[in-house]
Amino acid sequence: MKRLMTLLLSGALFFAVVSCNDDPQPQMPAPNLVDAANAAGLTTLLAAVDAVPGLGSALLNADAITVFAPTNEAFNAALAAFGASSLPELVDAIGGPENLEVVLGFHVVPAVALSGSLNATNTVPTLSGQSLTVNRSGNTVTVIDAVGNTATVIAADVEIQNGVVHVIDRVLLPELEMPEVPAPNLVEAATAANLTTLLSAVTAVDGLADALLAADAITVFAPTNDAFADALEAFNAANLDQLVARIGGLDNLQTVLGFHVVPAVAFSGDLEATNVFPTLGGQDITVTRNGNGVTVTDALGRTANVVAADVEIENGVVHVIDGVLVPALTLPNIVEAATAADLTILLEAVTAAGLGQALLDADEITVFAPTNQAFLDLLEALELSSLEELIATLGAEAVTKVLTFHVVPAEAFSFDLADGTQTVPTLAGEELTVTRSADGVTVTDAAGSTYNVVVADVAIQNGVVHVIDGVVLPTLD
Repeated sequence: MKRLMTLLLSGALFFAVVSCNDDPQPQMPAPNLVDAANAAGLTTLLAAVDAVPGLGSALLNADAITVFAPTNEAFNAALAAFGASSLPELVDAIGGPENLEVVLGFHVVPAVALSGSLNATNTVPTLSGQSLTVNRSGNTVTVIDAVGNTATVIAADVEIQNGVVHVIDRVLLPELEMPEVPAPNLVEAATAANLTTLLSAVTAVDGLADALLAADAITVFAPTNDAFADALEAFNAANLDQLVARIGGLDNLQTVLGFHVVPAVAFSGDLEATNVFPTLGGQDITVTRNGNGVTVTDALGRTANVVAADVEIENGVVHVIDGVLVPALTLPNIVEAATAADLTILLEAVTAAGLGQALLDADEITVFAPTNQAFLDLLEALELSSLEELIATLGAEAVTKVLTFHVVPAEAFSFDLADGTQTVPTLAGEELTVTRSADGVTVTDAAGSTYNVVVADVAIQNGVVHVIDGVVLPTLD
């Protein structure tokens, strides 16, 4: 605003226009600029002027001005060109209120220039500090802005109190200094790209989002929602929670997500034909560039394509890809899982029965694994004091049958089960009754005793373990 006032008050006229009439006639006083713009229906121009504090008063009080005034239709075209749906959005698109002031000042010459006073070609200063080129050919007047666009005067010589208005069919654009827009952070960029499943996955791992935001430099290969949908299908999972269960829990999810992050910045233009990068997942990925195409190959040899490259973020760059990259994942075996869950009596029983290797070698199993308390409850019910006493009382063959009655020779996560009650075969040769309801999963043995799954879906190398709060018993002779 200070620059406009300085130019308006300078008093230097670019044009000197003198009008003489031997028989002057009384005339109605000319309207001011606002009245003239209202009469011409230039409502968007008036709204734009009002958006710059003090500009309207400065123009009304100026000594002499020529205003090239865009129509409402001209402003609508400018909105469309900048992808804006309203004047405030247009202001944002051109860099804010300061640049709006420059644009409006570019339409005002600090002197009076009637169309009849123009030469064929005129270079005139404006209140923006930049010049316009105004051409006259016969009765046609055109104005060329700083980017080479041409506006046509469609209503010339509208006299106002302190000058003249020429209505034009285009908004004139000066050279603008656009403010530097800070790059978004990773979460903001992923949100803008609608990578909602990726965001949900990152959020599921405590602290991962904060760690990525705080990292010094990262390159993220970010899978689309469709890529995650393909991964769900490949792992026979209906949602992200099921996928996490099948791959072995949140620790492995963190490994998968880390496998998509390189701890350095690599824009596509920085890539060689073949690149091997370390990742936060502790494993390398291979990135290949062929012309403008970039692909990424995971630990299983599967290739994903970069479908949107070089999305700059605060601490690096994001490349959107059409596949989920899968690293080599480690799952515990049945013994390791039972040890981690502190199922020590079950492990002792399995060892005593000599079943450990058979369970490790099985193709696919689902194990309903009793807690230590479950075994203690069984011993109490049988009035026995130890596992050794239980084995001696029941006999080795019966104990083996009890243990194998807890093992189904197929993989069944809790979400694989049908709603309601079903019977499943076991390695003991008898069927176990399993019920799935909104309250969870229960198992019922041959005697009709029912126990609860207290920890479900512990993935192991050859299946899944569900921890239960009772020892299920088959038919015993």
